[in-house]
Amino acid sequence: MMERNEAMVLDDILYHLYDAEDFTAIRRGLLERLHMLVQFSYASILRIETNGGRMVFRDPLCVPEALLPMEEQYIRIAEEDHTLWSTDRERSGVICESSMLSDEARLSTPVYRQCYARWNIYDTLQVNIAYHGLALGVLTLYRTRAEGTFREEDVFSMNIISHHLNRLFYRRLVAENPAGRRAARVQGMEEKYGLTRREGEILARLLTGASDEDIAAALVIAPGTLKKHLQHIYRKLQITARWELLKFTEEGGAIPG
Repeated sequence: MMERNEAMVLDDILYHLYDAEDFTAIRRGLLERLHMLVQFSYASILRIETNGGRMVFRDPLCVPEALLPMEEQYIRIAEEDHTLWSTDRERSGVICESSMLSDEARLSTPVYRQCYARWNIYDTLQVNIAYHGLALGVLTLYRTRAEGTFREEDVFSMNIISHHLNRLFYRRLVAENPAGRRAARVQGMEEKYGLTRREGEILARLLTGASDEDIAAALVIAPGTLKKHLQHIYRKLQITARWELLKFTEEGGAIPG
């Protein structure tokens, strides 16, 4: 059971989350206050975008800021991460790495050798942020060997916070963001209609009302290649003309970029 002091600290963290003026303030304020609730040496938050059914990590924010090169390296090798399977777009949750793997297995992974070893990282606590079937971000806390592994109490506290992060991230990145709404719509259509990564990129631009010329130029592809992609998209969506895309938008028209 959570102690009274811990409950008061948690209440203060959540208050400041909802009181933050913008998305950056939400993330930075959270990382700066979590020390009062959970012990760790380093922390980061990565945003997640889905491109052609593939998760892309971006926009890292770190405490301390000196950790940024490590997270940038992680983004480059993320597909080698042994915990990537847990970052599921359809669910949120909290995962303690030491509860999944032995010390020997954990400390021999590509991510540990290429990212964590330099920082003497021994254990991680990962919060997967997702809502309405969309992966939105990952919050990770890091402990050194001297600090030991994370406890069940830490997982419990972060589970409470994760419920609020799911809704806050969705509101700021999707509900209040036209580009975010469009990305969410495209992701859903990619999955439902079996669109390829490139078809998803083209569809996202189609939904802004972009012309064929603008799309071909932006994606650096020939007009003939774009025409073939459009034919595949129309066939999968079971439409015959661009104006029929209107039924796939949220407001009956092109979603503004």
